[in-house]
Amino acid sequence: MPPPCGDPLASARLALLRRVLPAGARVLDAGCGTGDLVANLAADGHQAVGMDVSAGALELAAERHPDCSFLRHSVEELPWPAERRSYDAVVSFEVIEHLLRPRRLLEGARDALRPGGGLALTTPYHGPLKNLALAAFAFDRHFAVEGDHVRFFSDRALRRLLDETGFTVDNVRHFGRIWGVWAGVFVWARRR
Repeated sequence: MPPPCGDPLASARLALLRRVLPAGARVLDAGCGTGDLVANLAADGHQAVGMDVSAGALELAAERHPDCSFLRHSVEELPWPAERRSYDAVVSFEVIEHLLRPRRLLEGARDALRPGGGLALTTPYHGPLKNLALAAFAFDRHFAVEGDHVRFFSDRALRRLLDETGFTVDNVRHFGRIWGVWAGVFVWARRR
């Protein structure tokens, strides 16, 4: 089953990405879903390729964006079908929280990136104030036993995992909703 289309925060993520991507970058969207970000990046003049594990999502991506390139592959399966050290940027929006082995995503991105290349990722925000509110009012619903999200990252945990896998974090931005209970976190990190 392909992921849902029409994410209300997609434009905020794209705006944050546009601020950090170098012009004409070669970009791999790891976990591209239905390919909308790949199409946006291609329209911006980037060489963009999408990769996803879902055959249904990639079918829809190919239908909606016939001029774009897509690969079927899991971000958790190494090595990725990408030439080593050949991308200027890897993008992975709203993927890492779904993975049993999130480190694999970062290792695959590191291998695909040229030295100094950037990794842009987003995940739902989990900070102290939001976590207290969730614990008090929505714990069972938010941390659903059979929910789609299997990982929940604080900024500190995300920074630590990036550092351990060979990245230096340049930028962390929170977006959506209001201060302290943001919807998401955007991270731009460079491959060392």
